[in-house]
Amino acid sequence: MTAGTLAALLMAAPPAMAQQRRGERAAPTASAAPRSAIPAGHVPLTLVEAVYLGLRDNRAIRSEFQQRIADRFSLRVAERAFTPRLDVGINTSYARTAGVTSRATTVGPVVTWDVPTGARFTFGWANNNVSTRGQPDSSFSQLSFQVVQPLLAGGGIDYAMAPIRIARIQERNNQLRLKGSVIDQITGIIQAYRALVQGQEQLRIADEALLRARELLEVNRALIAAGRLAQVELVQSEAAIAQQELGVVSARNGRESARLALLTLMGVDQSSRVWAVERPAAPSVEVTTERALAVALDQQPSFLQSLLAIEIGRINLDVARNQRLWDVSLLAGAGPQASRAGYLDTVAALGRVRSDFNVGLVVNIPIGTLTREQAEVNATIALRQSQIAADAARARVRQQVEDAARGVEAQRRQAELARRARELARQQLQAELIKLQAGRSSNFQVVSFQTSLQQAESQELSAVIAYQNALTSLDQVLGTTLETWQISLNRN
Repeated sequence: MTAGTLAALLMAAPPAMAQQRRGERAAPTASAAPRSAIPAGHVPLTLVEAVYLGLRDNRAIRSEFQQRIADRFSLRVAERAFTPRLDVGINTSYARTAGVTSRATTVGPVVTWDVPTGARFTFGWANNNVSTRGQPDSSFSQLSFQVVQPLLAGGGIDYAMAPIRIARIQERNNQLRLKGSVIDQITGIIQAYRALVQGQEQLRIADEALLRARELLEVNRALIAAGRLAQVELVQSEAAIAQQELGVVSARNGRESARLALLTLMGVDQSSRVWAVERPAAPSVEVTTERALAVALDQQPSFLQSLLAIEIGRINLDVARNQRLWDVSLLAGAGPQASRAGYLDTVAALGRVRSDFNVGLVVNIPIGTLTREQAEVNATIALRQSQIAADAARARVRQQVEDAARGVEAQRRQAELARRARELARQQLQAELIKLQAGRSSNFQVVSFQTSLQQAESQELSAVIAYQNALTSLDQVLGTTLETWQISLNRN
């Protein structure tokens, strides 16, 4: 993807995805860099545009939406369990007996219909055609009807509906999986974008530090020319310049690494020359731990999935208990020789013998069989394990929310202190430069304060980025990233 193509895509991106928190805090904002600060040949990229392109081209998200096709089809198959099924069997044969050839053809469609009570209705029709050489063709049709209604094992609406209920719960689970995956990918893109911002800002800090070092060298030369500074002091200034040039090279390499990481997550051509135009900012926000915990328990996909596992476990336990009951079935049929054993294979000519029918009761009592009890034991244990897992998930959510909320507050405080430290470091450097020109300071002191200022600027940058990432991580823990970014997933 060329820079021109990427620019066209960015023009097609939505103008804004306003970030907003539902009451507990405001979303972090960032100021945009002036257009003049964007290097030539680079395409400006905002955080909103990065998220938009990531949603469209991120490979993991695209793979998840492909999986949704299979998930929806699985649900469709499960919900058609009570739709009548038609099977058509065709059999044809050719035989020669004592020099006489014959051909026989049978067409036998069978309609099977399962109903929510557990009953199965079967309607069969067979058309037989026999053609023997030297004899007239003969054909006849037969009809049959059979119904089997389990009364204990395998019977009842709860048992018959269990596969559909599980399929619907699994569909909700798949939707939560999709939501969690999209949240993770968006979080990764946001953090990668901020890493690029940090790389760009770190390069700016290194360039400004190099500029200050070169300006100090010019000041030293002027002071030497005026006889107010020894010639040997230039060595220290030149060494500082060399050190700053090394820092510029390192910062430039870090910026390029961050750019490639962001483009990879976005699914965009890695040769694209993008430039993050937003500047880091750290607005003060308030997080209420108890409210955040309530939101997480209502929104976090992984926790909600653990609750769905309990629902599936309860259904499986009901099914296993049903299977321990006696096999008692009521059956009825119409047609010659209509019976339970042959209702799929034997057909009866209702048109010829209308009085043939049968009604019966089948009872099968398993004695000394542990397999049915084993299924109930396994289902009981699985349900208990699901409940334990849900309790562990609840405790894990509480820990994550408290850690995230505490981390937000700690990072906010660090960002404020780092900003104050940077301001003081700049004031110290300015004061030391004035003292140097007045002959009341040394070149060593000025270089030391320049290094301190550079370190303070880097620390402030890291603190602000860490604070913004803490807010993003809190969104991820709460499961509200999509709501914050006003993103609606197409789950159908």
